[in-house]
Amino acid sequence: MNKTECIKRLGAIALGVLMSLTFVNVGHAASSTVSYKKDIQPIFDTYCVACHKPGGVGLQTSGLDLSSYAGAIKGTKHGPIIVPGDVLTSNLMAVLEGRTDASISMPHNENRPMTKKDRRILRKWIGAGANKADYEAGPAQVIEDLCLSCHIPGGSGFENSGLDMRSYESLMKGTRHGSVIVPGDVFASNLMVLIEGRSTGGLKMPHNEQGEPTAKDRQTLRRWIIQGAQNN
Repeated sequence: MNKTECIKRLGAIALGVLMSLTFVNVGHAASSTVSYKKDIQPIFDTYCVACHKPGGVGLQTSGLDLSSYAGAIKGTKHGPIIVPGDVLTSNLMAVLEGRTDASISMPHNENRPMTKKDRRILRKWIGAGANKADYEAGPAQVIEDLCLSCHIPGGSGFENSGLDMRSYESLMKGTRHGSVIVPGDVFASNLMVLIEGRSTGGLKMPHNEQGEPTAKDRQTLRRWIIQGAQNN
């Protein structure tokens, strides 16, 4: 093998290693997304909700209701306990991590101390913006407004393509020809290709009397897909 061939082979090997590492990292990033519904609320339920719920001692004393996302974001009578994007100034983490007076550490009843794993999950969620990526309140509402007149059993859109958009499960199933959503990839998701008018055949959605989607509608769908198109 001459010097030129050797260099080409080493370059190919290096590229292959880089690509494999890239795919591993992408997969890890997708799988490490924190879901409020699946990850955060169960932590609150385990350690906090016995007191911090309507009728509970914690709610009566502080005004903090941790039985819902809205209550957690609202905070106490004295102000928010979560600062989206800032773990260090979020009082929730201060009391959980023992950075306040011991008398107000949490949980401070008969519950066991919160595990390091659960604290890490909360830190990650707050650091990422403390979002509630709720499918029903966001993308599902957009789809209901723009698409359900056709994409239900008996509707012309369903009859032509097989795409039923009544539920998260049926939406993710896609058409007879395959999926319309690629979690994490807006450009490869055919739903956005059609909504944004990027189809080579000129087909757009919605293509009935519903009118054009607003910029806000498109952004809601784009953000949801980029974040992994989860039902959480």
